[in-house]
Amino acid sequence: MTRITNIPNLEGYGVFVDDVDFKTMSRREWMDLGKLHMEKLVMIIRKTGLQKQSFLQVMKKWGQDRQNYAATLFAKYPEAEGNVVKLLRNPKLEQQDRDTIREFFRVGGGNIKTGNALRISGKKFNGKPIGMFAEGELLWHSNESGDIAFTPAVALLGVENVKQSATGFMVTTPYYYSVSDSFRSELDEMVLIHNFMPGKINPGLNSPQDNLMYRNMCPDPDTEIPLVIQSPAGVKGLHYSFNTVTGIKGMSNQEAKKVLEEIRKGLDPYTYDYWWENDDDLLIFDNSIVQHRRLGDTTDRMCLRYQFDYTYLQYKSTKQAYIPYLQEPYIQRYKDRMTLIAKMLEHEGKSLPVFV
Repeated sequence: MTRITNIPNLEGYGVFVDDVDFKTMSRREWMDLGKLHMEKLVMIIRKTGLQKQSFLQVMKKWGQDRQNYAATLFAKYPEAEGNVVKLLRNPKLEQQDRDTIREFFRVGGGNIKTGNALRISGKKFNGKPIGMFAEGELLWHSNESGDIAFTPAVALLGVENVKQSATGFMVTTPYYYSVSDSFRSELDEMVLIHNFMPGKINPGLNSPQDNLMYRNMCPDPDTEIPLVIQSPAGVKGLHYSFNTVTGIKGMSNQEAKKVLEEIRKGLDPYTYDYWWENDDDLLIFDNSIVQHRRLGDTTDRMCLRYQFDYTYLQYKSTKQAYIPYLQEPYIQRYKDRMTLIAKMLEHEGKSLPVFV
């Protein structure tokens, strides 16, 4: 029988799930676990027995994989009509964009049939890394943090040599509700400024890797995103990703630095580092109000990452499309961006919510 227990330090957010048998689990049972995950934000399923294909099969039941930077590229080159081959043959394709696409394919992306399960690894073949990120630690961050339509969830499956490493989680909701009413009201009004900063996650990345990070993390300079947002399950917290935040709208740099440092210190107690126990552990986590990091020895470590939209779980749980923001003009900006993303990903046979 499946056992569910709380993860320490996260104030009731985050659960361990043990004794799951994916071979006998019904679709309804898996979808019920999905709803629990959305409410708890972080779920660690130990000893899954999953491999790449079975991993993708179960995750696709919750939602579709999404890489926002692809939508940005196809919007930039509309003559490609959403076709990667046409895009690569396009004489107008800038070299930096060409390098970014090649880097994406190199780490396992671009497979329409199986989905984009990207290799996260420090391993090398013929002296070249085979996965995203160099070896070593990854600092606190969230994926696509400077994109107003960030993809809301990430699943990470251990493949090999993961036991000497850890994945850490920082859940921001407990901090948000721990502060005074007056300061919480200030947080509600804050809008953060996001910019891509090379080396802010992992200083060891080479130029092509940095380009891919740039496209994924914060494609546009000085992007404004409200600090307080809601997760797909309606849980309020902070969209404060240390790797891309460079200021607070309406504040001087000195004042913003002081406020951000206060928030950062306040978040420290609400963290948990999971030292991987098995090569087939599965970590699934919210990407809207939760940050994550990597610790330990990652020299020969291999994981698969599935970044996804809660397409099916969202409608099953809330009966409506996910909108992270609570105020304009950010709601409309999000809708506009999501409409573009949905349009540009139609060539992959995906159907995301289209806002009109």
